[in-house]
Amino acid sequence: MAGSLITDPFSAAAIEQREEYIRGRPARLPVLPPGERSERQQQLLDEISMVVVDGVRKPREDKAALEILIRHAELYKAHVDVAQKYLSDCEMDIRDRELAILRIAWLSRAPFEWGSHVKIARRNGVALEEIERVIAGSSAPGWSRRDCAIVRAMEELHTDSMITDDTWADLQGFYNDKKLIELVILAGQYKTVAYYQNSLRLPLPEGNMGLLAR
Repeated sequence: MAGSLITDPFSAAAIEQREEYIRGRPARLPVLPPGERSERQQQLLDEISMVVVDGVRKPREDKAALEILIRHAELYKAHVDVAQKYLSDCEMDIRDRELAILRIAWLSRAPFEWGSHVKIARRNGVALEEIERVIAGSSAPGWSRRDCAIVRAMEELHTDSMITDDTWADLQGFYNDKKLIELVILAGQYKTVAYYQNSLRLPLPEGNMGLLAR
């Protein structure tokens, strides 16, 4: 991507280039074969291979990615524990959570994260036109005041690492103190996910359409 003449990172050409750069190349670290795993690595892999999504416990789809990340098993397990807390126990509505994650994923141009959470969002009431609106951002027409505040907060955190006073005041109209804290930590959590998924070029699970998902 060095030397690219594309100046708009969200143009169709830039998105195509991003897809090719991340999805069209091998992962930067190989899968750790079973014979090379320590007993602890295998134990933790078995633990994190199941996930609770929307109250249902099921096998994770990203087996190849897990078999790469297990190279630093204890660190990744701690990261998974935080993510699982959001998926199962946080006070934020699932729909609100997914709108926030989607905006972070799109701004990060993260194919793995975007494709995964489009599927989750669609299952939890986020319509196709709202997915398209997430791509357009908080300035797009049609948002409710609540949804607009969530999306705008993610944009502000992405660009300035801080939510402005006006957006915070809007969020306080809908969220209690715990939800406000959850929203900010959620943004950091899923920005981290985008960092390592993109940088390691983790392989996308079957059916994950990356940045083309809607």
